[in-house]
Amino acid sequence: MSAPSALATNYTVGDDAGWSINVNYTVWAQGKMFNVGDMLIFNYPPGDHNVFKVNGSDFKSCTVPKDQNALATGSDVIVLAKPGRKWYICGKEGHCGQGQKLVIDVMDMGPANSPLPGGTPPPPPSAATKAVVSVQFGFVALVVAVLGMMMI
Repeated sequence: MSAPSALATNYTVGDDAGWSINVNYTVWAQGKMFNVGDMLIFNYPPGDHNVFKVNGSDFKSCTVPKDQNALATGSDVIVLAKPGRKWYICGKEGHCGQGQKLVIDVMDMGPANSPLPGGTPPPPPSAATKAVVSVQFGFVALVVAVLGMMMI
């Protein structure tokens, strides 16, 4: 898992429309690249809506989890801490069924060119590489021998 990056993106869910029943969140999420460290911001009038993080089956059935409290400040921020598929719904009666739900895929965008912990040793030379080196040294030795004979 990557640590949050200085390049993290803040996504206001639904853009200017916010978190509401009149937004197609599938369309809103299309083309966006959600990465570990990014933030989702759910803006809505407090009391009108809320946000629940759910699993895939609860998302499909619009089931509000009984063991979890809703986010309900009207300006809820969720940091995307782990890669994978994430599901969110509004728990107000009928809102999820009217499309107030969001599913996204979060990518782990760790450093692309970082060495692995402890470093990675270079691969051993191949047989072809060894043969080329041997031929080159043999040729150099021959040239040196010929030049040495010419100087005698």
